[in-house]
Amino acid sequence: MRLNIASPSELVKSIGFAHTAATTARTPIVINGKLMIPANTAAANVHNAFVYETEVNDATATTEVWAVNDPIYYAAAGAGALTKTAASNAFFGYALQPKAAGVLVSPLVAFNTHFTPPA
Repeated sequence: MRLNIASPSELVKSIGFAHTAATTARTPIVINGKLMIPANTAAANVHNAFVYETEVNDATATTEVWAVNDPIYYAAAGAGALTKTAASNAFFGYALQPKAAGVLVSPLVAFNTHFTPPA
């Protein structure tokens, strides 16, 4: 799954470090229990930029209906997709736009590693 970062570049918040696993550009990765979005494809232990706050859209999504402010999760299994299903998935953020049933790409979603998953 490759996300489209929809925020203007000056509003994307990222940090640089070398992660112990290889990364694929704009494919979320769980690091210490939280998702981050690598800016570039990089081998393990190579310095990269990791996005921790932005807006994304056009990501692979499940067929369910989304409403504004629905909690959204990242299902890493298979091709990876954004979903409303919490079980076994990593918390991603909140829907900023609704999504109709059957649509397989995400509308605008707020991604932020500082968000607290719903209880």
